[in-house]
Amino acid sequence: MKTSVPLLAAPLAAILVFGLAPLVLVVVWSFCAWDPATYWIKPEFSLAAYGAILEAGRWSVFLSTLGKAFLTAAICLVIAYPTAYAMHFLAGRTSSVVLAALLTIPFFTSYLIRSFSWRLLLGRTGVINTLLQQAGITDAPLDWLLFSDFAVIVGLVASYLPFATFPVLLSMRRVDPIVLAASRDLGAGFWTMARTVLLPLTYSGVFAGFLFVFVMVAGSSTEVQMLGGAGASIVSVMINDVMRVANFPLAFAISTLMLVIVFGLVLIGDAIFGLSSLFEDRSQ
Repeated sequence: MKTSVPLLAAPLAAILVFGLAPLVLVVVWSFCAWDPATYWIKPEFSLAAYGAILEAGRWSVFLSTLGKAFLTAAICLVIAYPTAYAMHFLAGRTSSVVLAALLTIPFFTSYLIRSFSWRLLLGRTGVINTLLQQAGITDAPLDWLLFSDFAVIVGLVASYLPFATFPVLLSMRRVDPIVLAASRDLGAGFWTMARTVLLPLTYSGVFAGFLFVFVMVAGSSTEVQMLGGAGASIVSVMINDVMRVANFPLAFAISTLMLVIVFGLVLIGDAIFGLSSLFEDRSQ
């Protein structure tokens, strides 16, 4: 026990200095006032920044961001769960490695390139519209495929699907195969076993995957700007716009509100889905 204390000191100090301290400063500065004359922070308590979130359509951008994050996370989980099941229970070692590689290889390229590739697929002269017209399914290009919420969601799902798949896969690896075999011996079919046994045992991984995708979408901007068109916006883009005019308290207030939502989700996930159980040592 005494040996572990020095070993924990260094990572704990790093977390406090590089992780917690900047967040504390963001929260504190969000309650400061902004001086438009000097474009700087005035060291006095003020709730003006939080009030400004309700102005100029910022609240609608905030709600739109939460909606996109929730929808993207939900779609990712619908795809990730059967993918993780196939990787763990159906595929052999080699096939599982191949599937994992297919999920991660796109991240070897720039995120700008990944987003732009969807413009080549979804555009008016893109691959999908061309194939639809050649097959006689459509007479003209489908404009809503690109520069729309549909395109944004497609790009976000493609970007963050691995972050939902691997937590689910981790939780499935912690399920004792004997439990699943016992349910089948008792007469449970596949869907009954999956719904009543496997899914409850993997709730922690499901929620972890949801949380990872939700947080990353809420902080993303490339997919929205590349696929959503000129009028599309998201919280991260709004923060960048506010920072350009040096209204730091407002940017910090928006960030603090997002932090509160994320930490609230973490607490809910731990209370309902046992999120912390994903990190428990079950080797003993």
